[in-house]
Amino acid sequence: MIGFDWLLALLLFELATGYTPGPNNLIAMAIGFSHGYRKALPHILGVTLGFPLMLLAIGFFLKPLMDRWPLLFDLLKYLSVAFVLWIAWKVAMAPVQDPESEAEEEPRPPMTFWKSVLLQWVNPKAWAGALSIVTIYTIPQHYTVSLFAAAFVTIFMVFAAVSLWAVAGKGIKALMRDPVKIRLFNYTMALLLLLSVGMMLF
Repeated sequence: MIGFDWLLALLLFELATGYTPGPNNLIAMAIGFSHGYRKALPHILGVTLGFPLMLLAIGFFLKPLMDRWPLLFDLLKYLSVAFVLWIAWKVAMAPVQDPESEAEEEPRPPMTFWKSVLLQWVNPKAWAGALSIVTIYTIPQHYTVSLFAAAFVTIFMVFAAVSLWAVAGKGIKALMRDPVKIRLFNYTMALLLLLSVGMMLF
């Protein structure tokens, strides 16, 4: 059934994919940079809940439909690109404050809890990861149990990975006091977000 070898293989896969740049992590870093870890928590928790739910939905419902109607996958792909382009624009255009100034009102982060939950459905890297888990890391003889087990393990891995990127963003902010450099960082995060999507699509 489910053993240590299966768990180790899944953990290695999630380490290789979950901690590398992608929309979830880059957005977390951008929010952590601009607003701090606490303001990034809604995004972190949204991803932590959203990805396992997406994994279960794909495993039980969508994969059979996509096998039958390949055009459904193409449609979802184009919607994904459009949404991520919008997120990249929001990151690039995030308001920049002088760190030395006393701002009366801090701009809101670009992602809320529910936006981050829904982001998984238009995140090409999340799709690739979920489909890989469903097709490679489930056990055919114990499909349901292994799928639920993978979703459970993913909760902890996703939370740790996205949190790390948010903390990294906050750490970088402490080293940067120039608004011009902050704007450049936002542009860089937006560009990396676009590149990460392009690498998954082409």
